[in-house]
Amino acid sequence: MNILVSCVGTRGGYVAEFFRPHMGPTDRIIGTANSAWTPGFQACDAGFVLPNVDDLDYLPAVFELCDREQIDAVVCVEDYDVSKLAEARTQFVDRGIVPLFPSPAVTELARDKYRMCTFLNENGIATPRTAISLEEASDFVYPLYVKPRRGHGSNQIFLARTERELAVFFAYAPDMIIQEAAPGEEINIQLCSDFDGRPVGMCVLRKKGMRHGETAQAETFRDPAVMDFGLRLGELLGATGPMDVDLMQDGDRLMVLEANTRFGGGYPVSHLAGADFPKLLLELVRFGKVLEPHFGFAAGVVMLKGLKIMGGPSDHFFRDELGIG
Repeated sequence: MNILVSCVGTRGGYVAEFFRPHMGPTDRIIGTANSAWTPGFQACDAGFVLPNVDDLDYLPAVFELCDREQIDAVVCVEDYDVSKLAEARTQFVDRGIVPLFPSPAVTELARDKYRMCTFLNENGIATPRTAISLEEASDFVYPLYVKPRRGHGSNQIFLARTERELAVFFAYAPDMIIQEAAPGEEINIQLCSDFDGRPVGMCVLRKKGMRHGETAQAETFRDPAVMDFGLRLGELLGATGPMDVDLMQDGDRLMVLEANTRFGGGYPVSHLAGADFPKLLLELVRFGKVLEPHFGFAAGVVMLKGLKIMGGPSDHFFRDELGIG
């Protein structure tokens, strides 16, 4: 079996390592990136530099690589990438390649923060009050968050404390949204769902620290109400593969901030707690279904992300078999 970890970057390196124990001696993990200077390549059996995701040649290059390397399944770790690959989901299926990511409709719903809030509210799930114009936000309570409607990684998120700041931040870029701040503690639900969009794996964690928009410290916990909420949300969204959901918990109230249809930055603590999404995903590839859903993760497991220094002779890091020599 050959698994493609698309846009492997840095995060995809540990995702690849989590797949490794469930793969045989002749199975391969292939990584892609837009630069030879990609740490995640070192966790892969082979890696290839492809055009940028927004390049017209990107998808043709992905399919050429999949055909050449006999790829069996594709995993995504970046928002822009999962959106692009989801557009061509049926082309993967037609080639006999298992896409471990959702349909274009689900992916676009998750990317569009305003549409997601509207959709969730219509289905009885609370989100922060959200507006797409200054007029709509005229009665919102400060401070207010201003962010790109289709942003990622906490990029270009501003906290406006006055009307003047709100006007400046809202004009920063096209297609910005305005949200009221949600009270409580930030938590995260990690979900893994099958081809029918049914959750087959889960973990719940409290965020203890962030770095550049990614969870850097976290601790798992078990709360039946939160877990039931996560299962309901997973069924509602119907997203195949891994999904990362940010929420605020204020007493018994849960408010969804956003959902990302890919491996999230908090997944490593889920894995350490026994969630093991790669095992479930590989069962989907091998058998077309998960043999036994698993929700038995351990509470009280912590994660602290540090820095891993890689270095040495360049012929080791840029060797020919990586396709970047």
